[in-house]
Amino acid sequence: MRIREKTNLAAGILFTLAAGVLLHFCYEWSGENPFVALFAPVDESVWEHLKLLFFPVFVYTLFEIIVLFKVSGRFLTARITAVCIGMFFIAASFFTYTGITGRDFLPVDILIFIFSVLITFCSSRYFEVRCPSLHLPLLANYALLLLIIICFFSFTFSPPGLPLFQSPS
Repeated sequence: MRIREKTNLAAGILFTLAAGVLLHFCYEWSGENPFVALFAPVDESVWEHLKLLFFPVFVYTLFEIIVLFKVSGRFLTARITAVCIGMFFIAASFFTYTGITGRDFLPVDILIFIFSVLITFCSSRYFEVRCPSLHLPLLANYALLLLIIICFFSFTFSPPGLPLFQSPS
């Protein structure tokens, strides 16, 4: 891996970790502003905490597209696939360990977030370089991103009655 790619990977990881941590508190800091609720967790549900990964990765991906000119369908397909894997890792890990222990632990939740960021960026890079057949047209990538964002926005204000969308008790 070239130095520029390693630097970009490290920058994406660090940006997502820092932005995710700050985003966790933004809704409360904003005085429960409904606009901020679209991007920041409004409660302690797993679904809302997926925003901590998705939106910082989305912003960093926009940076890569605009500044680094990474506009290929292969890059976007790899990144979307990777962020979905990262979000799945968060949900699966949280429900697995809380199912076993019967409760949640903040240090474990933080570690899950850190690992999800690492998984997202490392698998994105892997898919982009090692899986050339993993490729969707740009329009399909944009449609997938829009669908994910619409789901976040609508389920923030009208969550289904499933465990993924409920705050742990």
